[in-house]
Amino acid sequence: MVLITSSKVELADLWSLADEWGPEKIILVYDPDTKMRGVLVIDNTAMGPGKGGIRFQPTVTPYEIFLLARTMTWKCALAGLPFGGAKAGIIGDPAKVDRVAWVRAFAKEIKPYVPLQYVAATDMGTTEMDMAIFAHEIGDMKACTGKPVELGGIPHELGTTGYGVSIALDTTLKLMEKFNLLDIDPKEAKIAIQGFGNVGSYTAKFLDELGYKIVAVNDVSACIYDENGLDIPKIMKELRKLRRTIKIPELSDLEGYGKEPRDKIYNIPVDIFIPAAGSFTINEETVPSLISSGVKLIVEAANIPTTSAAEKILRDKGVWIIPDFLVNAGGVIGSHIEYIGGTEKQAFDYIRYKITNNVRRILMKSFEMGRWPREVALEVAKNSVRKAMLLRAGAIEVATEAYAREEYDYSFESEES
Repeated sequence: MVLITSSKVELADLWSLADEWGPEKIILVYDPDTKMRGVLVIDNTAMGPGKGGIRFQPTVTPYEIFLLARTMTWKCALAGLPFGGAKAGIIGDPAKVDRVAWVRAFAKEIKPYVPLQYVAATDMGTTEMDMAIFAHEIGDMKACTGKPVELGGIPHELGTTGYGVSIALDTTLKLMEKFNLLDIDPKEAKIAIQGFGNVGSYTAKFLDELGYKIVAVNDVSACIYDENGLDIPKIMKELRKLRRTIKIPELSDLEGYGKEPRDKIYNIPVDIFIPAAGSFTINEETVPSLISSGVKLIVEAANIPTTSAAEKILRDKGVWIIPDFLVNAGGVIGSHIEYIGGTEKQAFDYIRYKITNNVRRILMKSFEMGRWPREVALEVAKNSVRKAMLLRAGAIEVATEAYAREEYDYSFESEES
């Protein structure tokens, strides 16, 4: 696969993305009235309509949206949800354009595919209010999840993804402690969280409530650090009060914390690093600093935060990486509960159940087989999608044989979390 780095991607380049899994559709749209440019990638719908958020950023490219859509294919399959993988992007700065007009224009352009082939959600740059606009423009509340409560939604602003990340980390540490695979005392572990948007801040909140020590966080503007642990409730209270329009250096009640440039987050001595910002933040340039900081475990809260080259370096150093499509599935699991008309409590209960069992399942297979968690998780996800594709094609006998060969230990389902 060829990496496309230019924001001006020629249509011919997109053909190079195709493989045995997809993508089924790559749709580029443009609205001459608003100058809105957007892209929708429907990667694979064998297991259900493609599920994925709408990213609203000036840096969006079709290649990035394809990678995110593919991640959603594996994420939904691994979580055992009746969704396929998809992703959408609007190329622009939502703070500098008429976001209502742009979201409406995008919804209008992709309406033929929604919701039978694509179900939207929030992502970087979009909120529950954007989902309300999107659903009304499509004319169907099934068009998206993450809507306001008033529209029957379970907003991602409640922290469903961050909650899932906290459960994934907690489950991972307990298992690794049980099997003596990681030299980390969970009660004393020092954690850094890169990115303090919705996912990062709620990951911090829920980890803090579980008794973990968050020693460093950053945002686009700065990094704050306290080796004895940050007062996460105080920081969250300030952010809620200021409606998240504020940056870390401008928070009024952070006296006593060291404030550093944002990339200092890579150099702070920690046991666990949680990337919760954009894609490819752990790369060949940043990974040496992470290794020098003594990190032993990386839990990927963001989508595709680690380049393949950086991951190889980390593996060679014995650093465990728990992959994004296993760790951050809380958002899409909660979305499924919204999609079927469930409640907020049902969503959080189901996230805990699914994430706990899936992490146990993948890590136990990883330990037993002597393979890295990403390899095992990807194999499990691919097997699920492959079977669904066989069934869609009518190859029932082949699919039945594949199911018969599948070995799955259901004892995990009955374990207390």
